[in-house]
Amino acid sequence: MLMHTAFLLAAGFGTRLRPLTLARPKPLLPVCGLPMLDYALAHVRAAGHTSVIVNAHYLWPQVAAWADRNGVTLQVELPDVLGTGGGLRAAASLGESVVIVNADILSDVDLVALVAAMPIDGAAMALRVADDAEAIGPVEADASGHVVRITSVVSSDDGIPGTHFTGVHAMSRAAVEQIPAHGEQCVIRTAYKELVPKALVGHIRHTGAWVDVGRPDSYLAANLAVLDGRVRTPIDPWAHGESGPQGSWVGADARINGLVKHSVVGARAVVGKDVSLVDCVVWDGVTVPPGHYSRAVIFDGGQVLRL
Repeated sequence: MLMHTAFLLAAGFGTRLRPLTLARPKPLLPVCGLPMLDYALAHVRAAGHTSVIVNAHYLWPQVAAWADRNGVTLQVELPDVLGTGGGLRAAASLGESVVIVNADILSDVDLVALVAAMPIDGAAMALRVADDAEAIGPVEADASGHVVRITSVVSSDDGIPGTHFTGVHAMSRAAVEQIPAHGEQCVIRTAYKELVPKALVGHIRHTGAWVDVGRPDSYLAANLAVLDGRVRTPIDPWAHGESGPQGSWVGADARINGLVKHSVVGARAVVGKDVSLVDCVVWDGVTVPPGHYSRAVIFDGGQVLRL
């Protein structure tokens, strides 16, 4: 049996998510009480991937602790981060193919179909159908199923418009070897730039759940989407929390004495009687300062980010 590896991208700085990422790496930000890395790991394991690597750089000891708890191989990129391609190229134990999942994306991409869509010695991308694909960055396949256009990196007039790259893809070992062996590398501008003109990149069209948790507003939106069941996740957050007031999710040992509506309240959080929350996220262990909050994230030490 061929061995297939899963690679979770978790080394980035999370600059667009600041101040939420000043004290913890982006992939460990909680969505309905669980780190985003938990969802990514459950996704790849549900597809049968038992060999899993997570890369780390920014605040890497926190990712290392998560990897140790979850039986995942850790790859620390020091002194410099290696990028979306360099990290893959540096991995010491890739199988015959590798599925790559960005840890800041929640999706239900069919990873089994994705691997099956790879040409021999090639790769495959999960492309999402979206009305705003052109604005996001068009990545298109032709009628034969091969990716022919990747934004401005690889041009083509043969692509079927209306799709963009989900950040979820699969590569053969031979495709990974197209990435230069040293330093920070972009997987798109190295391997894919070489593979696409050779018709070595297949694709699947993804029409299911997909949330890019790249900014504070999308982080809040992701929590509320999972809360409402609008995004199907490989972990049921309700197995790790309870139904709270007015459509809320409440973690273990949280204390709620104030008004809470359609919000996520983490474990051991404290919501006093002089607090009201509507469409908010409260992190584990946080005591919410007195006040009325709508569309806010209350995080480390009771800091408030209003959105």
